[in-house]
Amino acid sequence: MKTAPIKTGNTLFLTGLFFINLIAGILLLSSITFFCKGTIAAWQFPAAFVLALVVNYFAASKLQAANGAFLKSFIIIVVVTAIALISASYFYDVSYDGQAYHQEAIYQLKNGWNPYYTMLPDSVNQVLYINHYSKGVEIPQSAVYATLHHIEAGKATNIMLLIAAFCLTLSYLYRLGKLSTLKCVLLSLLITLNPIAVNQLLSYYVDGQLATLLLCLMIASLIIIRQPNRYNLLLLASVIIITANIKFTAVVYVVLIVIAILAWALFTKNKATAKKLFFTSLIAGIVAIVIVGFNPYVVNTIKYQHPFYPLMGKNKIDIISYNLPAGFKEKNGAEKFFISLFSHTGNITPDNGKIVSLKIPFTLNKSDIVNAPKVDTRIGAFGPLFSGILLLSIVILIIVSIGAKDYRQLKNILYLLATIIISVCIIPESWWARYIPQFWFIPVIILFAAELADRKMILTILKPILYIVIFINIGFSLISLGWNFLMTNLVNYQLATLQASHKTIIVEWGSAKSNRVRFMEHHIPYIETHFGKDSSNVIVRSDSHFYVPGGTPNLPKSTLIKWAEKFQTQEPQ
Repeated sequence: MKTAPIKTGNTLFLTGLFFINLIAGILLLSSITFFCKGTIAAWQFPAAFVLALVVNYFAASKLQAANGAFLKSFIIIVVVTAIALISASYFYDVSYDGQAYHQEAIYQLKNGWNPYYTMLPDSVNQVLYINHYSKGVEIPQSAVYATLHHIEAGKATNIMLLIAAFCLTLSYLYRLGKLSTLKCVLLSLLITLNPIAVNQLLSYYVDGQLATLLLCLMIASLIIIRQPNRYNLLLLASVIIITANIKFTAVVYVVLIVIAILAWALFTKNKATAKKLFFTSLIAGIVAIVIVGFNPYVVNTIKYQHPFYPLMGKNKIDIISYNLPAGFKEKNGAEKFFISLFSHTGNITPDNGKIVSLKIPFTLNKSDIVNAPKVDTRIGAFGPLFSGILLLSIVILIIVSIGAKDYRQLKNILYLLATIIISVCIIPESWWARYIPQFWFIPVIILFAAELADRKMILTILKPILYIVIFINIGFSLISLGWNFLMTNLVNYQLATLQASHKTIIVEWGSAKSNRVRFMEHHIPYIETHFGKDSSNVIVRSDSHFYVPGGTPNLPKSTLIKWAEKFQTQEPQ
């Protein structure tokens, strides 16, 4: 293999390793702090940053052809960190769940809540979920918030982990040495820019991080199969620690993927690697559940007899019924999954008057384009073209399988695809794309298999088509970034208007009580009360209401603000 790709792969690996270890480091330091009856403070983020750099320094010394890899990765790390923090701080999270309870959890953690010893009182908004759900996303974000004193800055971890996934994937493909640089970059972009991750990038939803980390988990496992050294094993351990604490379903995914990779190592008679994988995963799993995940997993088990309370166990709650699209109640899991994949993209709920509409693959309508960039789309949420992409990729897989000469390589690909399919099938509500973000990997993995296959005339025609339609499909999700830019400017305009009043604002926060943090950060005094909402104003993209004080000046509206007002809706994002 040429030295240049190895050097580039090393730099990319170190960059990805750093950001994974950064988040895992924050979680470990915060957990130790919680056990010592401390709280989130300004030091955890910078301390984890330094520790992750130290690990990178020693890891670089063990890499083949590693000349300058540490320094190059350090420069990339600094640039990416700066961009992530600045971007996250600029954009507002205007999603429903983000404002309803994710930001509230981050605020409570940053302001002294120790979830290992205390439960938040019922007066806290959405307290059931905050007390009992996983906090592997919110803890690192609250640590960033504590350092920078700006709540929106916490979203930087979304960007950091997305970059980590891209770097690790590209590093792995470089080290394989089987594809051109262009193909390696394209495939890494396609699999990383999962619509679930892209749509949630500027929000506090956690499914985007789940999508990103499941990719990291798979890549780390593949790297270890090729080279089970201590730093690759550390990468796997860090990914497990983070992923298992994102949400309850993540624990199931981690267990399944680890079992699958262990079985593969044993099947290929690679017992030494299997042993390292087993003990690394076991130790990381114990740390993830018992230490980092003390709340919720241990606390929920002790107090409510189930680690996944309140979704399971005694007195469990139902969060699915009021989210089921119209017509789904009487259908089984397979029917709902099929309908969701092959319907027009839409945010359909039981009571919003919309219905699910099947479509011909590769066709589009207004609903597809409008709903594709939303953070929590229920139907067709992998994008308007995904049904066609899936069918085309299946055709390509059949062609690759029929003409395969390297059966070992084909078996590896099929085993990986089977693992993903099983992970989807075991989730009862797999129709909701954000619950199964790993399903996005399937067409990209098939495209990768086609690139490795013998050249055939039909593949030379179908592969470019698949590349193009996947990129176009991702493009629909990228609209979310422009839409959020408009909403961010609209929020800033609204806050500037309230500041200009120089008066105390009367508000009713509704489900978005975390909006008070915006008021505090902009030094806008407020009084919370209950009042009739018909004659009040609404805070952008929320159900929070307020009165405009008399004498408030009418600030001039730029063309951008007028345009943004046209795109603002009250429908849940």
